[in-house]
Amino acid sequence: MKATNDQDDTESIRVRTAIEPAPSLPVCTEIERRAIAWISPYNQALHLERARDWLAYLDPDAPLEARLAVVTHDIERMFPNGPQLDKATGRFDDPHYLYAHAARSAEVVGFWLHAQADVPEELSLSEVQRLITLHEFGGVGGADLVQAADSLSFLETLQDVVRKWVTHGECDAEQARAKHRYMADRIRIPAAQQVAGPLLEQALASLDDL
Repeated sequence: MKATNDQDDTESIRVRTAIEPAPSLPVCTEIERRAIAWISPYNQALHLERARDWLAYLDPDAPLEARLAVVTHDIERMFPNGPQLDKATGRFDDPHYLYAHAARSAEVVGFWLHAQADVPEELSLSEVQRLITLHEFGGVGGADLVQAADSLSFLETLQDVVRKWVTHGECDAEQARAKHRYMADRIRIPAAQQVAGPLLEQALASLDDL
């Protein structure tokens, strides 16, 4: 698979007029198989795996670095003592929290990759970590795609998790709706914005009875 550059981020994306779920992306490399096995104990592993599917849906030529980044981007939350956000009163775009979360995931993934045997020689660890660190913010060189894939998967797979924020008293329903809207609004990729609209409607509707 070829790497994308800044211009290719949008030119290589397939524009869709009908909304269809991202198909499951086959595991085509050993390092991805290991990564998916590594994240499997995480209680939101489905979100990470579906983010990889959405990345390939948006850009079938997404490089290995992007695929690894998106399938591990939240993994720091599998380990204790990470940064926390007060969902009731905090801002979902709080850069201090978002950067701490993303940077910690990049660090954890870096340690894990260093411990792996037979990592492909062409794999750029620094690029994997760069994309993980930018997954909340987007940016050039594929980072907008990683962010968009994260958002689409969030809206698709984490509706029940966000409902539990409300039913467990972590925030009120309006704050939960604000999280869904934030995840949709931050997307910069036009094709992803088309998909995000219906997913956002479904996510907001999942909170209607609260």
